[in-house]
Amino acid sequence: MSDARRSMYENSGPWEKNVPADLIPAIKHLRKSFDDAHWGCGQTTQKFCYSILHGMAADDSDEEYFNYFRGIKILIGPDASQRFHDMFRRGTPSALFKAYYDLYLEGMSAQALLIFKDLVEIGRANEVRLNMPHLEWAEAQTEHLIRSNNHLIRLWVRNVCDKQIYDPKEDMEELAFWRKWQAPMFLVMQPSRFAPYDPEKVWERNDAETSSQLLESFVEHYVLHLEDNLKRVAGEAALALAKQPRPKQTNAAESNPKLPDIPSPEPTLRRKDPAVRREARKLDTQAKQAKWQKEYRRLKRSRPGMSDVWYSQRIAEMDMAEGRSAETIRKHMTK
Repeated sequence: MSDARRSMYENSGPWEKNVPADLIPAIKHLRKSFDDAHWGCGQTTQKFCYSILHGMAADDSDEEYFNYFRGIKILIGPDASQRFHDMFRRGTPSALFKAYYDLYLEGMSAQALLIFKDLVEIGRANEVRLNMPHLEWAEAQTEHLIRSNNHLIRLWVRNVCDKQIYDPKEDMEELAFWRKWQAPMFLVMQPSRFAPYDPEKVWERNDAETSSQLLESFVEHYVLHLEDNLKRVAGEAALALAKQPRPKQTNAAESNPKLPDIPSPEPTLRRKDPAVRREARKLDTQAKQAKWQKEYRRLKRSRPGMSDVWYSQRIAEMDMAEGRSAETIRKHMTK
């Protein structure tokens, strides 16, 4: 893929450049919520997609992922959930891949729209300090957010197809970027892409260069899908705002019309609903603990033979601990 085409879905500058200093903590909080959603949606769909593609059954230890999976379905609504199940029932590797890939993108699109709503409210409250209209500002911030995570799509596609085998003889760049990875043919077959489905060739491999180009096409699709949904919702919000009469008062408190309702993902995820808040807190806790469990397994592979106390103390020193004690981490990291 050419540099010009790649630049179409890359960020051109830091997100902070159009943010007043006192609003930066709030925007950081929203960006972290998007990062966390990427981790949760990505890990959950990746685990299930890899398992089904390779004929592996889920076990009791996957309960955290089942819970998060249910949370994704709540977020995206019944229509998108039904599309997932319809695609899943087709049962071919290309259909299974597309079912989980689309589910991942629908989850992230819904999360992006929820964040956009918060950004609109922040922008409207501070519009006099912004260098652009608040809707335009909120859309630009959300676009930046989407593009900042596009590299995760490359990782997701490779990891649902294969497990990278550690080779101590391999150079560090290859271990880090897995550039020799070769994509299985089912990725380009219908309904994932446009090539005719051929059951005899689903696990045949493309060359590394073609595989790299294919990864970029999935990255581009991710950005375009999320930004198309964002533009639709931003346009609807702008239209609703334009239809409101401007008040005659000129003082700062009355110069802006009432903020119109911005369409939410279907169905609306009402974060003020106590049941949704409980579910959100539960999913946040599960995602946090899943990070500890993943890091615990990684540490055991890299430093075998150490005690669980030692592992928990190492995790407690990391950002993912979020201030939790080593003892709290130890209780949850082995589940």
